[in-house]
Parts: sequence; C-alpha cells; structure tokens
Amino acid sequence: MDKMELVPEQPHSQEIADFAILDLAQKDEGLLLGWMYRYFDNAEIPWDPLYQKTELAELWKKGPILIDLRHSPVFREALIERYQTEYLGILISAPDVDLLTMADHLRSIITVQQDGKPSIFRFYDPRALGALFEVLEPSQHQQMLGPSSKWTWHHHQQWWQFASSQQGDSYSPPGALSITSEQIIQMDETRSRQFAMFMAQTYGDHIPAEDVQGFALNEVSAARSAGFSAQVDFERWLRMAIKVGGSLTESDRWQQLAGNNERSPLQILSQLECEQGR
Repeated sequence: MDKMELVPEQPHSQEIADFAILDLAQKDEGLLLGWMYRYFDNAEIPWDPLYQKTELAELWKKGPILIDLRHSPVFREALIERYQTEYLGILISAPDVDLLTMADHLRSIITVQQDGKPSIFRFYDPRALGALFEVLEPSQHQQMLGPSSKWTWHHHQQWWQFASSQQGDSYSPPGALSITSEQIIQMDETRSRQFAMFMAQTYGDHIPAEDVQGFALNEVSAARSAGFSAQVDFERWLRMAIKVGGSLTESDRWQQLAGNNERSPLQILSQLECEQGR
C-alpha cells in the first residue's frame, strides 16, 4: 500500500537517509559542491551526477547529484539541517541498495514522456513532490521509487514521507515513466490547495472567518482565476483579503479599482498594498 504522511517530529536520520539528491541548480555553480567537499576530510562521501550517462551530461554541474550518506553521519546531519531551511533536494531510504543501482534507476526517470513527448522531470524538487505523489497512480509510484522504500522531504516547515510496501526485493527495472497533461494540471491544482492549507495554518488567528481553511482555499482559487501562479503572490492576495476582512474581489475598493479596465489584477493588488500597507 502506498502512503504519504506528515511526520510530526524530525525523523531519525538513519531511518530516512541512505541517499540524498542534492540539486546543484539551487545555488551558483560550485557553491554546493564546495560545501560538500569540506566534509571529505572526515570520511569518504560517494556521489554520482544524475545527468551523467544522459543527453544532459554536459550540464551535470547544474543538475542533481545522488549522494551515498551511509559513510558520513556528520555530513548527513549537516545536509538534513540545510534541507529544513532550503529547498535543495530530498532524502531516500534504500538500505540494501548500492549507489550505482540507485543512480541508474533515478537516471531512468530524469526524462519522462509527457503525452508522448520527452520532458525533463524535476522529481527531486521538495516543493512539488507531495503534489506529484498525490496525483500519480500506484504503478507510477513504483516507477518513481524503484528499489527504494521511502522518500522524505521538507516543505512548508514540515517533514513529509512517502512509502510503498510494494518495493524491495521484487523490484525490476520498469519501462519509461509517462505523465499525462491532465496529471500536470492536477499537480498544479494540488500544489495550490496544499499551499492554501499551509496559509490557513500560518494566518489562522487572523483570518476573518470561522472556516479558516475554506477562506484560504477560496482566496487562493480567486488569485489563480485572476492569473496569478506564484505562491508568493497567493500569499500577497491572502494577506490583503485578511486586511479587507473578506473576499478580496468583492471588497468595495477592489471593485472601484477594477472599474478602470486599464488596471490588471496585479496592478490592483499592488495599489491596495500601497494604500493599506503590506
């Protein structure tokens, strides 16, 4: 059975982190590798660029690398600490799997088929992984996890895990992973819903409604309908809705500004922020 769950406390590193994927693209070139190299004096830290052996090999310094954490507990703890404040990658539990086998599996899903066309697949982004697991089918979960048993990531100030009881000794290399356009759309919608739940938790004491989650969901949905897509803009929208004490688009001032057809929703939101303060 496949299961994604919130981890109420920071999990024990030995149980969740045999491997880590570190996304070198999240920092200027060389910074993350330089930081990792500082730990090489204490222990060997085997690692493998996941773009190697693919058509993206020349870009490996700006791509994901797989790190075997079992040789350096000190580095493992340092990496987990960074994952709690920076979206740098994910952790993988696969105690009986070697680095080469795990790397070869992950390379097989670096590129996926999206409606029959190849597309680069950033499955290791912790900001999207929860939504991804939620919309994929069980067979796709198995193709994602491969020989591993559990993936762990930090998002919205919380640890999350996805585990499948179908992985392990029965693993055999799957065919190419395919994702439909409908699933991509569902994933975007799921990310927005998950962010709204996080905002409801963050601003719950200030939201002017008994149903704080419903209020946050409605406002994020309204922001999406107005053409916003970035979470930073969803938060701006929700904060302004809290300031006006209700639905932002139904507020008198929004209606007044919207009456001028020359103003876009972004311009209206910016104007309200200038008038009322962020």
